[in-house]
Amino acid sequence: RIEMVLENFGYYYFDDRYLLFEADSTIGHRKVDLTLTVVPGVPEKVKQKYALGNITITNDYNLQNDTSRLQADTININGYRYVSSRESLRPKIVTNVVNLKTGALYRRDDHDYSIAHLMGLGTFKFVNIKYNEAKDSANTIDANIFLTPLKKKSLRFEAQGVSKSNNFVGPGVGITFTNRNFLRGAERFELMLNGSYEWQISNKQTSSINALQFSAEASLSVPRMILPVEINTYSRKYLPRTNFKVGLDFQRRIGYFQMNSFNVGYGYVWRETTTKSHEFDPIDINYVKVSRTTADFEELLNNNPALENSFQDQFIPAMHYSFTLNSQLKEQDAGVFNKKKISVSNFYFHGNFNLSGNLLHLIKNKTHASGEEPPYNFLGQPYSQFILSDVDFRHYWQIDRHNKLVSRIALGAGYAYGNSATLPYIKQFASGGSSSVRAFPARSIGPGTYNVYDDPNYDDTYFVDQRGDIKVEGNVEYRYDIFKTIKGAVFVDAGNIWLWNDDGQRAGATFSTKTFLKELAVGTGIGIRFDFNFFILRFDLAFPVRKPYLPEGDRWVFDEIDFGSSEWRNENLILNFAIGYPF
Repeated sequence: RIEMVLENFGYYYFDDRYLLFEADSTIGHRKVDLTLTVVPGVPEKVKQKYALGNITITNDYNLQNDTSRLQADTININGYRYVSSRESLRPKIVTNVVNLKTGALYRRDDHDYSIAHLMGLGTFKFVNIKYNEAKDSANTIDANIFLTPLKKKSLRFEAQGVSKSNNFVGPGVGITFTNRNFLRGAERFELMLNGSYEWQISNKQTSSINALQFSAEASLSVPRMILPVEINTYSRKYLPRTNFKVGLDFQRRIGYFQMNSFNVGYGYVWRETTTKSHEFDPIDINYVKVSRTTADFEELLNNNPALENSFQDQFIPAMHYSFTLNSQLKEQDAGVFNKKKISVSNFYFHGNFNLSGNLLHLIKNKTHASGEEPPYNFLGQPYSQFILSDVDFRHYWQIDRHNKLVSRIALGAGYAYGNSATLPYIKQFASGGSSSVRAFPARSIGPGTYNVYDDPNYDDTYFVDQRGDIKVEGNVEYRYDIFKTIKGAVFVDAGNIWLWNDDGQRAGATFSTKTFLKELAVGTGIGIRFDFNFFILRFDLAFPVRKPYLPEGDRWVFDEIDFGSSEWRNENLILNFAIGYPF
């Protein structure tokens, strides 16, 4: 620590080997006096402060070949000598993120931040800074920055095993084209194509519920803030990014409907510290169109106006902000002088806030002189107006190297108003499934005390996809090592969803502060996970211990548990298969 502090005051040649603790044990009483001093004979240059002289940046540096033999152009820009053997990055893109300045006192932080910023551009494989004493000036060191670029373009093909929170699994393929210097400003352009065929695994829903999905997305990530006013990131370790994206998504729920969506987004991502990150999208536009609906699905919509409203074609002009705090990342900034140790307690927080349609609704209210009445249309489709927020808080207690207790609380609420009667289908909440309340099939819980399986319209091919405006979930999971790559778990999950207003179709679905705790579904179970480092294969076997749709005094069902009964096992045991931990 002393070495690092002194290096931030210009003492480039100082090293902790010049520090000496002298111990005096003659004072008695089993005590020792310690005196921190400097070893005798320290070289004079160690005691001198050094300023920065010439700073040379060599782009396209090759670790294997002698780059100096290559024909290169040298230009002076912003006080730097910029050497490049080919035309690649615009020089200002590099010089603008370097903290080292000619004439300034040498600081270790400027050295570290320069490396972090240059690597943050995403175009270099290696960044190395070397110093040597200036020949023509005393107490001055010259800096040489060597940049080894990554390949500019790459094409990746993936064969995927898809596992979703709604218990849909199946094969998939993905193709990604990447250009890491799209406009010579370190912009990262990606074109992603993905396709999958999935079926739902559940003993309460037949395997005939299949889905076909295809998506395409083009994104451009720029390593700086594109704003009307300039924001100085000189003193920050991490570079902010401005992101643009355009995407198409095609989903075919075989036997029910086809949903096509188009998305355009523009926003900012920045990391405040190692543990804190922000994301703000002032423009996040979705257009959703439902087509190719079957007679069975049409009948379901006719019987449920609320579900019909959520599935209508919609234009969703939203603004989105999210904040993430992850204390598990703080060890990255602990410093080289700290011993590696297991943190006993860590936590994770993620919060989202969405606002949709207000500006458009204000304009429509002022310009509907033609006599148009709500709901208003935009580009021929009704637009959504709502406010929505959700939070996810997790705590990780590392009991020892082989045992961990993880708890999680997830809360969410959304409210439609103005031009909308209900939240859009893609924005509503659901409960149940492999990363939720695992003792119940995906999206089958609630809302409230409503039970889809008791619905008179239900049969083996019924569309089970319950959604709501409010969500409350909690989980506690004890994880332990069985072998090096095999982990075990015991867990308890609880949760449900609710509606703000009665939709006339699902009795007991509305939210009440007096009764919502009594309406939580509760399940428990055991799990086994195969941890191969690069991915985790997870199997969780769960069963319900509290069913919210039963009469209030009969919701706890401990007395019904009978593992020896095949009928009980078929009715209650849920096997969840997934990739990765649930939280």
